[in-house]
Amino acid sequence: MIEPITNDPTQKRGRGRPRREGADQEILTVARELLRDRGYREFTVDAIAERTGIAKTTIYRRFPSKGELAAAAIAPMNGVAQSEDIAAILRETATVLRLLANPDGEAIDIIRAVVQPRHARIRELIARDGTRDPDLTADLLIGALLTRLLVSRELGDAEELVRAVL
Repeated sequence: MIEPITNDPTQKRGRGRPRREGADQEILTVARELLRDRGYREFTVDAIAERTGIAKTTIYRRFPSKGELAAAAIAPMNGVAQSEDIAAILRETATVLRLLANPDGEAIDIIRAVVQPRHARIRELIARDGTRDPDLTADLLIGALLTRLLVSRELGDAEELVRAVL
């Protein structure tokens, strides 16, 4: 029979070393800093391990791939956009996408996680107007940001994009 987990201090703890308190948050904080400072291509588990003093095996046990670690690191920044201002949504999207400059294959999954909720919100706002195709318009706005990221690495001005497309 499997014993339930309790906080009873009289119970024996499990095998292995106990988890370091706050290690997950420390890993994610350093990961966000590295993404911001170096971009995704230069973002490495080795660098995170070195800066945190946490073993690479521990990091990989918690985050099995570089992509999953990056996605977890940006998750707090990647909530559903609530703004009524399309340019504000694009600025927010650009802020998160900047962390993923110089993407590789794994970055596409992360970019998808950033873009999908914002694309849906822009589509919803455009649909209220009823004068434009909401899917195409959202594609044009988000697509312009992605194109700028991939081609020039400069995301430009969100208001300028809104004026040009709308």
